[in-house]
Amino acid sequence: MSDTKLRDIISQMKHTKIATDTGKKMHTKMQGIIISDTAPHGDAEIRAKIAQRPELTHFFATNSKTEVPIAGHINGKFISRRIDRLIIDDTNKTIDILDYKTDTNKTAFIDKYTAQINEYATLLRDIYPNYTIRGYILWLHDFELTKII
Repeated sequence: MSDTKLRDIISQMKHTKIATDTGKKMHTKMQGIIISDTAPHGDAEIRAKIAQRPELTHFFATNSKTEVPIAGHINGKFISRRIDRLIIDDTNKTIDILDYKTDTNKTAFIDKYTAQINEYATLLRDIYPNYTIRGYILWLHDFELTKII
C-alpha cells in the first residue's frame, strides 16, 4: 500500500472519529434539554436556539421522553432501537418521534434515516394501534425540522 493511500485512510478514520465524537456529545447535550417556563433545564445556548423555533418547543416539554428503547419484530427480524425524543399524547392519540442528526448534508443519508424513522413507527404501531404517529428529523447543525412521516 502506498504512503498516500495509507495517509488517506488514516485521515478518513480521524475524520470519522471526530464526527462520531461530536455527534455523541451533541446527543448527550440534547438529552438534558427541557423547555419550560418554570423549570428549564440543559444547555442555555441550545435552549435559546430551540425557543426561537416554535415548531420545536413541544418536543422539549416536560412530557417528552429521551433515549426511549423500543424493540420488536419487523418482517420476522428482531429490531432493537433507541428513540432520541418521544412524545405520547394519550388525549389526542398521537405520537411524535424526533431523531437528531448532526449531518450538514441533509440528503446524503436521507433514505437510511427515513427507514429508521419508519422502523420506529412500525414498532410503535404494534403497541399503539389507534394512534397517529408522526416522525421528524432535527438537523442539529441548523436546528431545522424535517417531517418524515
